[in-house]
Parts: sequence; C-alpha cells; structure tokens
Amino acid sequence: MKKAVFWVGLIITIVCLYFVLKGIKYNELFQVISHINVPILCATIVLYIGGYYIRAERWHHLLKHIKPFKAIELFPYLVMGFMFNNVLPARAGEFIRAYMTGNKKGVSKSSTFATVVIERVFDGLVMIFYFIIGYLAFHFIPRQSAGAPIMIFGRAFGIKEAVLVFAVLGSLVFIGIFVFMLLLLYKREATEKFVHVMLRIFPVSLREKAVGFLDTFINGLGVLGSMRDVLIVFGLSLFAWTVEAYTYWLLGYAMNIQINFLLICLIMAVANFAIMVPSTSGGVGPFEFFGVAIMLLFAYSKEQAAAYVFIVHAMILFPIIILGLIFMFTEGLTFKKIMTEKQKEEGAK
Repeated sequence: MKKAVFWVGLIITIVCLYFVLKGIKYNELFQVISHINVPILCATIVLYIGGYYIRAERWHHLLKHIKPFKAIELFPYLVMGFMFNNVLPARAGEFIRAYMTGNKKGVSKSSTFATVVIERVFDGLVMIFYFIIGYLAFHFIPRQSAGAPIMIFGRAFGIKEAVLVFAVLGSLVFIGIFVFMLLLLYKREATEKFVHVMLRIFPVSLREKAVGFLDTFINGLGVLGSMRDVLIVFGLSLFAWTVEAYTYWLLGYAMNIQINFLLICLIMAVANFAIMVPSTSGGVGPFEFFGVAIMLLFAYSKEQAAAYVFIVHAMILFPIIILGLIFMFTEGLTFKKIMTEKQKEEGAK
C-alpha cells in the first residue's frame, strides 16, 4: 500500500511539473528570479517562521486540557513535524510529531494526534474563508484570460469553474472531518457504534487497536467542548494564515511582481488545498500546478508565474526543513532513532 501511494504520488508530481515547465523560457525564468530583493526575501522568511510560533501558541491551547505546555516548549516539535511533512510523502509528519511529543513530554500519543487533526481541520476552515475572499478576484480583477478547458469527470470546465469545483471538494473534506469530530464528542456512543460497524470488515487484531486508539483520540478533542477555546483556536489559525498571506505579498514585492491581495488569497487557498492530492513530499507538483494555473488565468507570463510560485513554495519548505534539522540535533534525535523506537513500541503491543 505504501509503495502504491509513493508511485502514484511520484507520477502526479512529475505530470504536474511537466505541465508547469512545458514551453517555459528558462532564460526569462531565471531573470525574474535573479532580480529578487534579497534583504526583503530574508525578512519575509523570518516573518514566515514567526507564523509557526503562532501555530505553537494554538497547539498550546489544544493540548492544555491534556497537559499544560508553554508554546516555546512545543515550538521545536511542531517545526520538526512540519519538517517531516516537507520531506516525507502522505503527510507522515503529523504522526511523527504526535509520536515525538508523546515520547518526550509524557502525554498520550493518540490524544496528541487528535490535537494535530484539529489543527488541520481549523486550517482547512480558514482556507475555505480565504478561498471565498480570493474568489472575489474573478469579479474585481479585470485582467483575465479564458484559459484552456479542463476535463473533470468527463465534463469540460473553464479554469475558473475547475478551481471552484476543486476548492468545494476540499472544503467538503474538512467540513466532514469537523462534523465527525463533533459527533465523537457530543454523540459519542452512537458514533462509536457506527465506527465499530464500519470496522467489522477488518481483522480482529486491527479492530481492537482501532478501538483503543479511538478512545484516547476522543480525549484529545476536549478543546471542542468549550466555545471560548474553539474561538481562540480559530482566531489563532486565522492569524497564522494571515501572516502567511502577507509573506506571499512580500515575496511578490521582493520580486517586483504586482499581485492583488485577492489573488494572493486565491493562490494560497487553492495551492494549499492542492497538497491534499497524493504527491511526493511537500506537495511538490500540485502546489506549483494550481498556483501557476491561477496566475496564468490573470494574464501573468508563465515565467513570472512559475518563478513566483517556485519561490513561494521554496520559502514554505526549506526554512522549516533547516530549522527542523537544527531542533532534531538539539533534541538528540535522528530519523532512524525515531523510526526504530516507533517500530519497537508497535511490536511490543
């Protein structure tokens, strides 16, 4: 199964990058990149990393009903988790972050993982909000090209319609998970019965592990029982993504590419929905494909669009990978050590 996911992801990455790079004039691409303002780029990266501290503060609120931690304590584990997301396929960093935090901080790994899932759901809800704002670009930014139609389920869609369908599907995923978590919290007995029925198709040993995981997972959903905490978590999620949106704008400024804030919201929302699609590590391929497609729709040259989206994605990936490696060194961790301990623990169960 893991091998199948890897190969499907690799194929999707290659296909997406093929269409992004097809027909591009590399001398013009490198010319756009070479004119970037380096001091502004560095300031943008610092601001982007600052957004992760806001996420650490959010994680503090999600974990406080399990065990109180300061945001500064959680920041290294959050960064390391995102680092693994950036270098491993299938968002494996979410599981590794919960495992590392559970081991080092003495909390339930499955309850911790539940808080990570809540993070992703709130991120998805904020992306829906930003997509709604960004979609206004189609009405208020006049410089648009028709674009070639895209085939989805045998039907031809314009890029505008394809983006809408894609974002709606992504939104439904996040809303569905959010509703399921609320049902687990407020209609626990009925929801657990439903889950048990669905698990009957699996072997007994797997069912028992899933049921045990579900019990401790539900404990991690405690923050959803308080409207005040829900609003705080949503507010911090909105703040973190607003900082990220501003870094997108700053990068455009550093590259002397004028980008309307509505368009930035649209690119950020759709590109981040795109990384839900199976791909190689870090969402490479789908992120570039959808980001460039949107900019082409608003009449940017392919070289400008590709240069901008490549730099944005590099800013998202590489500083967190470097910072994550530094934290792994300071915490005395290696990837091999983490995976070995994880396999030993799983074998002991």
